[in-house]
Amino acid sequence: MSTQAEQPAQGVVGASPMRQLARSGLAVATGTALSRVTGFLRVAALAAIGFARLSDVYNVANSTPNIVYELLLGGILTASLVPLFVDYHERGDDRSTDAVNTFSIVALLTISALGVIFAPLIASIYSSRLTGSDAAAQQQLMIDLLRMLMPQIFFYGVTALFTAMLNARRKFAAAAFAPSINNIVVIAVLLTLPLLQDGRETVGSVLANRNEEWLLGLGTTLGVVAMTVILLPALRSAGVRLHWVWEWRHPAVRQIVRLSGWTVGYVIANQLAFWVVLVLSYRTSGDTSAYLAAFMFFQLPHGIFTVSIMTVVGPELARASNAGDLTAFRRRFASGLRVIALVVIPAGALMIVLAKPIVRGALDYGNFSESSVVTTSSTLALFGIGLFAFSAYLYTIRAMYSRLDTRTPFLLNVLENTLNIVLAVALYPSLGVKGLALSWSISYSIAAIAAWAILDRRLGGLEGKRTATVMMRIVLSSALGAVAAWLILNYLDPSTPLAAIATVLLAGVVGGGVGIGGAAALGVPEIADLRATLTRSAPSIDTTSA
Repeated sequence: MSTQAEQPAQGVVGASPMRQLARSGLAVATGTALSRVTGFLRVAALAAIGFARLSDVYNVANSTPNIVYELLLGGILTASLVPLFVDYHERGDDRSTDAVNTFSIVALLTISALGVIFAPLIASIYSSRLTGSDAAAQQQLMIDLLRMLMPQIFFYGVTALFTAMLNARRKFAAAAFAPSINNIVVIAVLLTLPLLQDGRETVGSVLANRNEEWLLGLGTTLGVVAMTVILLPALRSAGVRLHWVWEWRHPAVRQIVRLSGWTVGYVIANQLAFWVVLVLSYRTSGDTSAYLAAFMFFQLPHGIFTVSIMTVVGPELARASNAGDLTAFRRRFASGLRVIALVVIPAGALMIVLAKPIVRGALDYGNFSESSVVTTSSTLALFGIGLFAFSAYLYTIRAMYSRLDTRTPFLLNVLENTLNIVLAVALYPSLGVKGLALSWSISYSIAAIAAWAILDRRLGGLEGKRTATVMMRIVLSSALGAVAAWLILNYLDPSTPLAAIATVLLAGVVGGGVGIGGAAALGVPEIADLRATLTRSAPSIDTTSA
């Protein structure tokens, strides 16, 4: 797969790199926001079916390709591709990119085929504890869906390859918008499903109607295919040309395989913890769907803002690391973390306060019950406790990957996931699905502190005193914003979806305004950085060498 690329005009990149990256960050945030909004609509469409066994079977089956992909190859691509592709692109070494792409394609095809073949075995793992009259039907539906969903593995991997090639060339927007296409296709699938069935959809009714099975399975996979294909015009615009080059002994392939050892361990730890969560939550009808829905809401601030910072700053950290410029690396990392904190900490505080109206406004339709509202919102509130820790941890891990350090992230992830599993097993019997969210927040909080301490020591400091001062001011202002939102919530007390949406908008704007205003009053300098990014000015998330 050749990636002969036209070199961009130096004036475009070099004239104002900070301004260019600010624009890129805004584009990524916009695309990610659209992806998250359509993701919520996707959850709402599924909620209309009802959070019962059918949605649980569908969610577990649809999550499995992600698990297998991440377990066997996804983590390797995520950890290594961008810093390596940045290096290859800047050296004009297209042959190395070709070899890595081709090797990855072969691996993805192999894994996808094996996933289809072993679908019955995978389904038996998830359904081993099922009891009741419909246990066999649930297992059969899961097998049928898995056979249609497992080809997603190939397209997830190709999307990762395309995204890395674009990011290495400072092209970020297309990949940020692509997941929206996937969500739109799946929303159409879920909204079409009731048209094929008289009455409420159940596991048995879907099994009895092959058209429904094919719609759920192949329709969902078609969304992932569309997400991949939509990136082809962006690749062509960036000057990337794809050709097949099979050189599995190429030094670049050996390098990525060598880096993959620790990364595979990282992903195994992640997916083992996720598997434990799925197995635990699957014991109670609706818990799996409640957990996944709450997690999607929880990820919104992280996905829109933190991922935007990580996506745009990540290649610049790799460039600084490749150049041996630790001063620039430290400055870029620390300023980025402070800007993330400015948005994510207030968002977490508001999430805790407004969890119930958020869930009611987004999901309380169709067969979604009041008990589902309570369970999902309580789970979301406990996720909110760990929102900043989650963002800070992944941002720090990305910085380590930009230095091609895969061993330390593995060790940190073993710590985080061990804590998560132990706490989940301990808390689920008494707290149910809420205990799974609490265990998540606690484990990521501990891991984030450990990750920061390690990177700070290795780089000789990460502006720790300044960052701690800024964090304390942001926490104080965020608490004030949360109190303001709580007062509005208690005054309005929304009980319908429309009232809940209005309450979230009003309380969110007021609480967010109080939080950001308080931060400005307390002299948080990153307010100017945030304003600069939103107005497409040059932020002080410094992206130039010292």
